[in-house]
Amino acid sequence: MRPLRITVVLRHLGQLAAVLLVLLTVPTGVAWLDADWALLERLLLTALLPALVLASGALIRPNTPVLQPNEALVISLLTFVIAAALMTLPLTTAGLVPLDAWFEAVSGVTTTGLSMLAKPELQSDALLFARAWMQWIGGLGIVVLSLALAYGRTGDLRQLADATGDDDLESGVRSHARRTLAVYLLLTTVGLVVVSAAGMPWPETPMHVLAAISTGGFASAADSLSRVEQPVRLALVAVALCGGLPLQLWHRTWLRGPLELLRDPELQALFAAIAIVTALLWLSAGLLPMDAFVQAAMAQTTTGFSSVDVSALPDQAKLTLSLSMLTGAGVGSTAGGIKLLRLLILIRVIQLAVLRAQLPRHAVVYPCIGGRALEANQIQQALLVMLLFLLLVAAAWLAFVAAGHVPLDALFEVVSASATVGLSSGITGPQLEPGLKLLLTLLMLAGRVEIVALLVLLYPASWFGRA
Repeated sequence: MRPLRITVVLRHLGQLAAVLLVLLTVPTGVAWLDADWALLERLLLTALLPALVLASGALIRPNTPVLQPNEALVISLLTFVIAAALMTLPLTTAGLVPLDAWFEAVSGVTTTGLSMLAKPELQSDALLFARAWMQWIGGLGIVVLSLALAYGRTGDLRQLADATGDDDLESGVRSHARRTLAVYLLLTTVGLVVVSAAGMPWPETPMHVLAAISTGGFASAADSLSRVEQPVRLALVAVALCGGLPLQLWHRTWLRGPLELLRDPELQALFAAIAIVTALLWLSAGLLPMDAFVQAAMAQTTTGFSSVDVSALPDQAKLTLSLSMLTGAGVGSTAGGIKLLRLLILIRVIQLAVLRAQLPRHAVVYPCIGGRALEANQIQQALLVMLLFLLLVAAAWLAFVAAGHVPLDALFEVVSASATVGLSSGITGPQLEPGLKLLLTLLMLAGRVEIVALLVLLYPASWFGRA
């Protein structure tokens, strides 16, 4: 096993520092226009760190060797950690203590949406925009994450790189990253137009669209979308659905036509899941059909906006939403959770096991999704990620129950953090125990990078190797 090469990791983090420095100019400019001088001052102080990294990077040799899979995964995780660390100081202008500001920053860059702000509507427009911008950056981080996963040869994501073999994997990954970025920018622009046309005023429009396309969920009010008009809610649902589908699917649809979109198994599974959850919420919680649909769509896409008081829902509805959040949306999207493709793979494996029991021994059958045969590595990776997610949720849930929280509410909160959703049963807030706040931030980071990257970082052999 080849250990991590620290110099290689630092070189690539230095390149990412340049990107973060450019991205920080946007909320800095908004703070200046909004005359939020405290936020502006702390954003400028924050920008000094990536600037210093860039200056020191000039001393590093320009030639950069090809990344190893473990290095790519660690860099993807550290990208989210560094982005959150940079935004912690600016968020203290909202009156948050450092731990709560760190929590808010992690929730932002992981596109989760759990918040320590009791009343966001009392904050400046510049700070609310900065929170939404963090989530948009987190969605942008999916480009980095998918690149790392492709370098790591993750089975069910390999197709995203459009690489047919090891020789062209690097060029395929780079091409994938450029296409994903172009699609993300285009969907964001279209979302701004659609939501604005639906009647949402500025500056609320960019705040909510940036959070919706990244399936984040930070809203400008404590009651989220409760007071938002129905056309605006539906427009935000449409934006969240765009972010919840694989970003490369939109590129293929552009090239091959709308039938490519309609034939996609994840789109079919996403709409089927939303329909089922809508019906269950309508029956179990007595919600109006439109409210049930909006809440189901926001949970399934892991966006985290809410049109009702989630903490007041009956236990059946909370359990339904927990399962919805855990399954998530599309692989290669900005959504979190286990992902529907992996769930479809599990279903195909079960179907195959049942089918083989009825076939002759010499019969050869393979599980397929969307007309494509699944490789053994794809199945293995899908089942592994699902198992890791369930173990992560179970361990964190036990910690919350041991701390005295209601079991179902604790499960809801843990699933929401792990799947990077942001819906809350009422547990998350400044009153939460510090240790559990840190646990939730760990869950958000682990869920965003799909756990494997965190395990690689913590695995001793990643640093020291073995014979």
